[in-house]
Amino acid sequence: MTLSRRTYVVFMVLIASPALAQPYPNRPLRVIIPMAAGGATDIVIRTITPRMSELLGQQIIVDNRPGANGVMGDEMVVKAAPDGYTLHANSLAIAINPSLYKLSYDIRRDLTPVTQLASVDLILGVYPQLPVKSVRDLIALARSQPNKLNYASFGVGSIAHIAGEMFKQATQTQIVHVAYKASPLAVQETVAGQTQFVFGGVSYMLPQVRAGRLNGIGVASLKRTPLAPEIPTLDESGVPGFESTAWFGMWMPPQTPKAIVNRIHDVVVKSLNDSRPAIEKLGYKIGGETPAEFAQFVRAEVEKYARVVKAAGIKPEG
Repeated sequence: MTLSRRTYVVFMVLIASPALAQPYPNRPLRVIIPMAAGGATDIVIRTITPRMSELLGQQIIVDNRPGANGVMGDEMVVKAAPDGYTLHANSLAIAINPSLYKLSYDIRRDLTPVTQLASVDLILGVYPQLPVKSVRDLIALARSQPNKLNYASFGVGSIAHIAGEMFKQATQTQIVHVAYKASPLAVQETVAGQTQFVFGGVSYMLPQVRAGRLNGIGVASLKRTPLAPEIPTLDESGVPGFESTAWFGMWMPPQTPKAIVNRIHDVVVKSLNDSRPAIEKLGYKIGGETPAEFAQFVRAEVEKYARVVKAAGIKPEG
């Protein structure tokens, strides 16, 4: 007999409490990551899953499913059974994609939020030979030379692209976007002077700044990064309220029973805290919000980036 999804969900709700009391989980869990191994989300997940496995008493399989800027992985989770055995980890791309693509799902409705895993501050790194020493200098130069400066990103719709467009909109400047295929190449081309600046994660930008290959003139969060407290925020530097941070979160399939979501939330938060030294060493700040807090945060991010994409007229590649 084949159960409809609604009947299945009702059945799961009825058995959730006893399931948690003894058998759940009684088989391995799977974490779907909609991007290739080695990326920031993948690194965070592989850092915490050994501890999660210990706490749950079951193996956790990491399943990388890259494709369509994360959409393919999202769709897999949206269609998965809400039985507690499928987890989903994704970056803030999940909040940008609704503004770029016609999706068959709504992440605010069709995925069950668990928590934010971690976040990474962005540094505004400038080609060292550009005659600027501060964010105000960069703004003045850009205004004096419309469409003469370029900024690099690691793809259309990437956080580097969105942050660059936010900067242009907030400062009323005309700067040309140059998209590369990956963050190392975008940074490398800025170091070489092919582009004049780039927004990138502190974990890989700070070594370039410390070596003098880039001039770190601003941090894109509202608070200075503890890894480089000498670098002022853009908010402090003439761009009030500027905030754009890379983040990573966890979800489960729609209609997963609340008791199961809460169990996974508690295990994830415990694992994040137990793995704090390793995560912070990578330049990440751990999350741990409640499912309700995370849901509210994601909704706000979707709305914020929708405004940016619309104002900039960004269209997906291809």
